[in-house]
Amino acid sequence: MSVIQINDQALIDRMELVASRLLDTSPLAAAIAGTFATVTDDNFDMGGRPEWAGRSAVTLKIYERKGIKYGGVLQVSGNLRARVVTSHTQDEAVISNNMPYAAAMHFGIKQGASGKTSRGAPIPFGDIQPRPFMPMDTDGNMQPEAEREVFMDVDHYWHKIFNP
Repeated sequence: MSVIQINDQALIDRMELVASRLLDTSPLAAAIAGTFATVTDDNFDMGGRPEWAGRSAVTLKIYERKGIKYGGVLQVSGNLRARVVTSHTQDEAVISNNMPYAAAMHFGIKQGASGKTSRGAPIPFGDIQPRPFMPMDTDGNMQPEAEREVFMDVDHYWHKIFNP
């Protein structure tokens, strides 16, 4: 499990103040989890933010040989996007993905890092470039678009508390 690091001090300060004034922070955590899902969907819609590396020429040839229609990076079956799940508790908002290859797609993976096939070929057969689709970069920092959206969630509760 990775933890998303927030680097915006104004957001951190506002979250701490709002959390200290809320009796039940579950609705805020639920809103942030929902924002994580929306930002992830937006990442898929935009082909990454920043833009994801394209498919290698070898991968495209394999797709062609197998009759797989190329629907864009990380978009062949739609399963990776469909298996994004959120949850929350009173103290945390969580986003995850249970596809076996989700981490390899998000963080990237080196050729052969997952072993070999029965014929001795490396798995994966080549380096896979990182294609961060979750609302964090490969270092665990929340992406700027997510920080802005989470700030808006927190700000909503801020105004609710101080301007009823």
